[in-house]
Amino acid sequence: MRPGGILRIHRGHLMLSSLAVALILWVLTLIGPGVMSAEKAGEGPPPPPAAVDEYGNPWKAVVQEEALQRAHLVPPAVKEVLRETPAQRKKRLEGKPVTLNDQKFSYLVLESPLINEEEDQFTGVRFMHKKHAAVLGDCMGCHHFRPAEPDASEIVRCSACHRKSFEPDRADRIGLKAAYHRQCMDCHKERNQGPVGCTECHAKKVPDHTKLVKLPEKPSPMEVTRECLRCHDNQGEEMLKSAHWLWRGPSPFTEGHEKNVHLGKATNTINNFCIALPSNWPRCTSCHAGYGWRDGSFDFSDKSRIDCLVCHDTTETYAKAPPGAGMPYPEVDLVKVAQNVGKPSRKTCGDCHFSGGGGDAVKHGDMNSILYYPTKECDVHMGGMNFQCQECHKTRNHQIMGRSLSAPVAEGSRSCENCHTAVPHPESSGNLLAHHLNRHTTHIACNTCHSPIYAKCRATKTWWDWSKAGDKSRKPAMDHYGMPDYSWMKGEFRWKESAKPDYQWYNGKVRRYVLGDPIGTEAIIKLTEPVGAMRDPSSKITPFKLMEGIQMADARQDMLIVLHLFGPGGYWDKLDWQTAFHNGMKAAGLSYSGDHKWVRTIMYWGLKHEVTPKDRALSCVQCHSSLKDELSCGRCHQQRGNLDFKELARRGIDFKVLHSRGRDTLNLAEVTDYIDFQKLGYAGDPVLVGGRFKQLPLGKPPVLGEEKAGSLKE
Repeated sequence: MRPGGILRIHRGHLMLSSLAVALILWVLTLIGPGVMSAEKAGEGPPPPPAAVDEYGNPWKAVVQEEALQRAHLVPPAVKEVLRETPAQRKKRLEGKPVTLNDQKFSYLVLESPLINEEEDQFTGVRFMHKKHAAVLGDCMGCHHFRPAEPDASEIVRCSACHRKSFEPDRADRIGLKAAYHRQCMDCHKERNQGPVGCTECHAKKVPDHTKLVKLPEKPSPMEVTRECLRCHDNQGEEMLKSAHWLWRGPSPFTEGHEKNVHLGKATNTINNFCIALPSNWPRCTSCHAGYGWRDGSFDFSDKSRIDCLVCHDTTETYAKAPPGAGMPYPEVDLVKVAQNVGKPSRKTCGDCHFSGGGGDAVKHGDMNSILYYPTKECDVHMGGMNFQCQECHKTRNHQIMGRSLSAPVAEGSRSCENCHTAVPHPESSGNLLAHHLNRHTTHIACNTCHSPIYAKCRATKTWWDWSKAGDKSRKPAMDHYGMPDYSWMKGEFRWKESAKPDYQWYNGKVRRYVLGDPIGTEAIIKLTEPVGAMRDPSSKITPFKLMEGIQMADARQDMLIVLHLFGPGGYWDKLDWQTAFHNGMKAAGLSYSGDHKWVRTIMYWGLKHEVTPKDRALSCVQCHSSLKDELSCGRCHQQRGNLDFKELARRGIDFKVLHSRGRDTLNLAEVTDYIDFQKLGYAGDPVLVGGRFKQLPLGKPPVLGEEKAGSLKE
């Protein structure tokens, strides 16, 4: 297994003795905040991940490479076009119109040597060719002329007609760059839909910084930042207001805290992994985009403390030392890194986000170190088209779009519909399946079907029992995924790989436990919970990872406890719960009564990554058990032509095939009613009992489960 994340900790766990912890902190006290030693003597930064997939093969983003090869081919020039009006062309094509089925390629990259020879400031544009044709409903809107030769194709590439700008023998045609911009931007403006700004379509290339950066031979991290600010002071000001810097901010999607601007990891949120930040700063802030956040006195107004390199490194040699409060390993060549800055990448983002919770794939059920170089089957966007994180998480002024259930701060929302629209399946003539799938999108989130299992590339932690921690005599056993079931520092664990998600109605809002809230009398305390209901039109059936565990609570004050783990007096130092509870609560600005109890908690984690190729989405019959019988689609549709209803209903992921390739999916092979309709409030399969709002085609009203029906009567 390839080591994952910036920390590269064996099996995802921090193995430091109390003596080592004390020694590190003593050294830090002596050397001050400007320098950081490695976690252990003689240990340097981890090597960059090898550019191989999970099977050890040289990595390729096959779809992207093929698209780039096509983009760089210059087709023969079209000398003359057939002069006809749109009406004349439509009449000529009667009986044989150009449809979606005539498209050879659904995905293109708009990039050409014809443009790059003259200027090369921007990257190519990813272009959803088939999607645009489906939305417009007419290929002729873009391909407005055809070659004059009788045997020529009805549709040719843009670059066949539009070449370089101002060519004397084509004075009546604008150049390729102008054609792209006029066609795309004019259409987007007319429809009030789609990007119109330069960097909304393609990223601006970063200039070579080799001669721009002026630094001494061995600068401190803060000296590097000051050099960055010499040209990018405005960007520094932007960063000071960002969630990645503050770890707190507006939480408009947290129920009851919609106007709160101070909610976040830095202040008052809690989880059932390493519990909370207060009192554990040097260890947790090794993933902060700054230098030296060691305690509650950190100066968030000091721009020199911003870590520019952690996001903009392109050398893959930059790394932060795990207990160093964000300081890099001293072995890192900061001059080399600073002279080779560029756009963020999966590597720069993943070094922190893939290793949340102290190890690879611990927190997130859909993110792990495999995504540095994933296969297309693991993630169709990153593995197939080499997506970098910011291609979905659009960024403006260092405000990064996207949000999660685990963290309340939101700087903007992103969804599949931003690119794929609310009608994502192209409905070519006679495509019965696409028609029905598009009707599903009002009620079902895209990733419900397109992420049918989570942690399919690497096992993720799903259970953490803190009450079992402290037994140094217990040796960890490895489960059948090769993951440990115990750590004396952290307690008992369980892991899952290729797991079936938990499905809930979700409208985008979250209920969240905040430090100091009473825990009440519930048997299981929900630290995060999606908000939604069957009868809420804005809710959709959405998949989640469930993280369960046992953690500490104040038995008299009826609230969860912040645990001091790292450093002198911490649990890993003294193995003393009472001292760790007192220290942790004090750092969080709360008191501890001296009496604790163990309580069971649960967190819901969203699943947005590891999107499967479309032929591995859930099939109709895997959700609708009624379609497995003889009638199948024939309940409503007449058999026509050579359309095989049974094959159509079973078109999708095959869990037996996945199992044969090493995935733990055999238990899912014969599952129908995959998302459990009754749990979601239906009386049964909606094919038989009706949807949540509309009547059935035969006039029968929707049937709700008894519990839901009763609540509606009330």
